Amino acid sequence: MELQERHADLAAQGIGMAAIFYDPPEAIREFTEARGIEFPVLSDPGSAVIRGYGILNREVEPDAQVGDYRLYGIPYPGTFVLDGKGRVVERFFEQRYQERITAASIALRLGESLEGASAAGTGMDSRLIAASAYASDTAVAPGNRFALMVDVEPKPGMHVYAPGDHIYRVIRLRVDAPDFLRVHPLSYPPSELYHYEPLDETVPVYQQPFRLVQEVTVPMSEETAALSAAPGGKLVVEGTLEYQVCDDEVCYIPAEAPLRWELAWRPLVRD
Repeated sequence: MELQERHADLAAQGIGMAAIFYDPPEAIREFTEARGIEFPVLSDPGSAVIRGYGILNREVEPDAQVGDYRLYGIPYPGTFVLDGKGRVVERFFEQRYQERITAASIALRLGESLEGASAAGTGMDSRLIAASAYASDTAVAPGNRFALMVDVEPKPGMHVYAPGDHIYRVIRLRVDAPDFLRVHPLSYPPSELYHYEPLDETVPVYQQPFRLVQEVTVPMSEETAALSAAPGGKLVVEGTLEYQVCDDEVCYIPAEAPLRWELAWRPLVRD
């Protein structure tokens, strides 16, 4: 389980973690002991807490079951983030129950990072701009939603273009491979306005170091299940950073830089 692997990282940063299942205590005890889970896993008989949070899966009929396993009472899977006073400050839910955002990606969305969780990728450095690629996680499994990150540093006196109403090439990350990845909208940080006096135009730009965050999901499929089960297998993600750099006098030709991330596969746990 990805959360169990991240438990020590979260605890080291003063973050507690607990899970709530609708299963009876004896089933939860067997499950946690079999997997060596150390964080609290709570039983919610009758799904009382699940109903209280408004996340009871109402698409499941009361008599629905698989074999001897009763399905009614399951929640929509997700993660709540609470502050020190027990108040919910964030929540993260997915459309498909088979897919989950990783703990490291949640930490990134909250402006934090988990020590030891990220994997370094390739980068580039030129006289105009430098970029370093990272991934939120070192290992992923089918169903995981994780983040590809690019730290970009325009060189002194240079700027690149943020999204906005202008004719210049906006900096962006394009994920090229593998084809099975589902790519979500690219996340940009706040930009600043730059006024170019000769043309009397004002455009949104980045002049200081900034980070692009591209979340992707590994879908559940026979292909990804087989890849994740192969001993020593790697998930290699290839992408391209597209950008245009300008200074106060010159706009340079739009350029591209190849980027690459390599993550380990974590086998899919089905039972």
